[in-house]
Amino acid sequence: MVDQVSGNQGMGPLSPQDKRAYEAEYKHGIDLFQRALNDYSHSKNMFQKAEFKEVMEKAMQVLNETAGELKKQDLLKQNEALAKDLAAFESQDDAANTTQLMKDLNKAKRSL
Repeated sequence: MVDQVSGNQGMGPLSPQDKRAYEAEYKHGIDLFQRALNDYSHSKNMFQKAEFKEVMEKAMQVLNETAGELKKQDLLKQNEALAKDLAAFESQDDAANTTQLMKDLNKAKRSL
């Protein structure tokens, strides 16, 4: 995931290659999150649901790490909204929370 990219650990601006890699990683994280959310919504098995939830949480970590490396404030703000939506979804996985989470994921996907 993110550790596969060379990273710059605060050593100046990203190279164009690193920037593209982080953007691709961000998009991949969103896709993974969306698939896990969709599968979670259709699953009746509580063990599968727990696994899908874990995937969503790990995808959220990837989104936060890549947005931080890209130093894009709009992505960081979007991630805050996603984290809030994920917390609401985890406390009560009703249709409204699922819809809001999917809506914000789509918005994040378009923001790059």
